[in-house]
Amino acid sequence: MKYVLKQILQIMKKHTAALIVMLGACMLCMVESFFHPLVVQKLTDSGLIQKNYRAICTYACILIALIIAVQALEALQDWLLLRVRNDVLHKLHVQAFQKILRLKMDQFTKQNSTEIINQLNMDIESAGMLLDKGILYMFTYTLRIISGFIGLFYINWKMAFCILACIPVKFLLLQILSRKKEHFFQDYIKRNQSFYAWMSDRITGIREVKLQNRYETEEQCFSRYKKELLHQQQKISFLDICNMTVETGIQGIMTGIYYLLGGFFVCNGSMSMGSVLAFISYSGNVTGPISMLMNIKMIIAQIRPSFRRLEEFWRLETEPQKGKTLQQEFHFLELCKVCFGYDGKSVLRDVSMKLYRGQKIAIIGENGSGKSTLIQILLRFFQPDSGMIVINGQEAEDIVLTEYRSLFSVVSQFPYLFQETIRKNLDYEGKYGEEELKAVFSVAGMEELLTHFPDGLDTLVGVDSTNLSGGEKQKLAFLRAMLHPAPIFIFDECTSNLDRESEEWFFTKGLEMLGDRLVILITHQLEYTKKCDKIYEMMLGSKEFVKTI
Repeated sequence: MKYVLKQILQIMKKHTAALIVMLGACMLCMVESFFHPLVVQKLTDSGLIQKNYRAICTYACILIALIIAVQALEALQDWLLLRVRNDVLHKLHVQAFQKILRLKMDQFTKQNSTEIINQLNMDIESAGMLLDKGILYMFTYTLRIISGFIGLFYINWKMAFCILACIPVKFLLLQILSRKKEHFFQDYIKRNQSFYAWMSDRITGIREVKLQNRYETEEQCFSRYKKELLHQQQKISFLDICNMTVETGIQGIMTGIYYLLGGFFVCNGSMSMGSVLAFISYSGNVTGPISMLMNIKMIIAQIRPSFRRLEEFWRLETEPQKGKTLQQEFHFLELCKVCFGYDGKSVLRDVSMKLYRGQKIAIIGENGSGKSTLIQILLRFFQPDSGMIVINGQEAEDIVLTEYRSLFSVVSQFPYLFQETIRKNLDYEGKYGEEELKAVFSVAGMEELLTHFPDGLDTLVGVDSTNLSGGEKQKLAFLRAMLHPAPIFIFDECTSNLDRESEEWFFTKGLEMLGDRLVILITHQLEYTKKCDKIYEMMLGSKEFVKTI
């Protein structure tokens, strides 16, 4: 929990003024909590019992003024606390998103996006409970307990010891309940994670669910998951009910004891009626805050599992953010004996090639021979087990990652388009005007493509590009790469969904448009590789992983 607490405290530093005001309000509330019972005592003894209406009016007005002042101070505290809490939650969410963007790619193969988002939202909201009123007002409660004990011993020290005797019993019961709640909540989190992983898998694979008519099976499975989750929530809620019942029961028993003892002392003349009422009021200043402080243990038991997961999340390895700038304009790219494998399986072994600007390079090979893996390594999504990538004689690992990746424009077999407009997908930075974007369609010979979209450039792509065909997605991905030119273009089976005419255009005029850039083609269309300067064949199951043709 230390790292997350450190983050929260770091964010709260800028709210120092608000925290000082809240602290001052706490001190004033403590003063009020001490004088309030004394005013009640005077109101009872000097006013009600003596039937002195003037005294009644005086002390009643003082009482009203104290209550209004406390309510105003508490309202100010709540408003300031809400601002601090919202800012802390906002900063934590932003930092978490920044972390997600910079995680290594292999992390996204362990958890799907729904799992990651759901888990982080739950954990950060749980962390925000530290800034709820009950937690942050521990200082206020502590001050009220102190003032309450002073008042109790001032009124009657013998009755004060009765309260001290009840506190350990209450603490022991709450200790047992809090441990059970922590155990139940940890189990609930695990079940919740499992449910959302299952749910995300079914929604992603909805096509297969429909094709295999798995409706009834999946509905039964969903019902079972949900029933288990609700049952676990029920157990947690029942513990809260038990906690409230125990607290209310103990409070009721203690109040009865106060009246019995207070009545005894009133009857023997050692206490006045006002003193008994003041004592009961002071006891509320002690037992109420003590209950809140004990309940904090219940809250901590609930949020501790979330803090543990947040700690694990912050410790996840990210891509390197530091490095040197590229010392000169791109001239050549070299792979030097690159090896890579996973799960004990060697995918690439001693891959070496030197590629120059202006060349067109084809990489061919059977499925599973490592072509796509090679591209992932080139883009530094995967780290080679050994060997290195060199740019202009400078080791790639030493170059700032953002600057390194800006050397590449990539068009893949299954390009991803965000569920925004075509305009946003082509030009996310907003660098180009309407006519400039349309001109790119014209230069690429794709004027007709633009007419396919009902709202032109403002047509929404939709979830998972449902409003586009596979060929339209690949064409837009090509245009996107053209709008963000880089010295190295990588095309990974980027014509698999194109018609014959479009495919021929790409391998002729399309590639000519790239000028002196280094072009790396991964393709099964061998007839289009004749114009390439060099062809590398990835060999499956061979000692020689790469062969130059």
